Amino acid sequence: MRKKFTNYRSYALATMDEVLSPEQKSGALRLKANTLQSCFLRNDGNGKFTAIPLPVEVQVSVLNGMETGDFDGDGNLDVVINGNDYGSDATIGRYDALNGLMLKGDGKGNFKPLSIMQSGIYIPGDGKALVKFRDKNGQVILAASQHKDVLKIFRSENKTKTIPVKANDVYALIKYKNGKTSRQEFYFGSSFLSQSARFIQLNDKMLSVTVFDDKGNQRR
Repeated sequence: MRKKFTNYRSYALATMDEVLSPEQKSGALRLKANTLQSCFLRNDGNGKFTAIPLPVEVQVSVLNGMETGDFDGDGNLDVVINGNDYGSDATIGRYDALNGLMLKGDGKGNFKPLSIMQSGIYIPGDGKALVKFRDKNGQVILAASQHKDVLKIFRSENKTKTIPVKANDVYALIKYKNGKTSRQEFYFGSSFLSQSARFIQLNDKMLSVTVFDDKGNQRR
């Protein structure tokens, strides 16, 4: 490569046929990216999903830790994101355009990016893991790690009640007073080598919560 391309410009303008010879391409597996956008997959039921690109504010950098939950107390799922990557090659530069982000959900699959002043989320470094847990009073806490930087802790201002689940519980069916139903699954491990605490966050819009374990037993 160094003999074929003596400067960055010639390499940048070269086609794939100019970079690799027919012998080098022989037997090679060629992969093609369909999209480079960060998306979420909406479960449409019956084994079908729809990929929906997230807002443009999300697309400015690498996404690592992500957490969902009703962080503003309106009954809809929101998303909090921790991102960036300082470990890229020096010729590319750091991915450092994200300062953490909260997406406010409307309950219909749409998300609105909030400013730092609106959300209180500010994670400007080389953000990695993001986990959600409960403090001693049952309030929701977010912990965001940054590589070679401080751990940032965020406490929700909404005075919500949370209840823990057992180690063998796998999901809960939540019925709301408006007739809607949602399903919350309980995981071991989530994004970027991290694991949040396993609990259910309650609000006054809920009518009942039924928890199912790995043997099909249920309790309300």
